[in-house]
Amino acid sequence: MPYNVYSFPDVKAVLNHPDIGQCSLHQSGMGKITVSAAGDLASHTTTADGYVIVNRLKTTNGTVTVEVPQGSVADWFLRKWARWARSLQDPSRIALGVLTVTDTVGGYTIVATGVSLQKVPDRVFDRTAGTVAYTFLATTISEQ
Repeated sequence: MPYNVYSFPDVKAVLNHPDIGQCSLHQSGMGKITVSAAGDLASHTTTADGYVIVNRLKTTNGTVTVEVPQGSVADWFLRKWARWARSLQDPSRIALGVLTVTDTVGGYTIVATGVSLQKVPDRVFDRTAGTVAYTFLATTISEQ
C-alpha cells in the first residue's frame, strides 16, 4: 500500500539577519511555522456581456508566523530581534532578514527574503510555559 511520510523533526529552519545574527530554530525550540501567501495567483474579471477574463497575478509577498516555546533559546533570539527593531536607526536595514525552511523528507525548501518583524508578540503569563507567536512580513516567498 503506498503512503506518504511527514516528519517534523526533519524540518530545518534557519532565521538570519546581518545585524542580529542567525538562529537555527530547529535546534533552539521551534514549535510551529506557518507560511502564508498574501496575494492571489489569479482573479476573474467579468465583462458587461458576461465574458470572463482570467487575470494571472504575480505576488510573492506574505507572512511567516513562528511559534516558539516561551523562554526557549529561539524566544530569546526573537526577543532580541524585537528590541533591535524598536531601536532601529537605519530604516534601510529593517527587511534584510532571510528565513529558510527545509523539509528533508518532503524534498523541498521554502525561502523567505525581505523578512521583517511585523510587531512585538503578545505575551501570556500562566501557571505553565506556553508558546509565543512572532509574525514576520516577507517581500518574497519561494518554494524550491
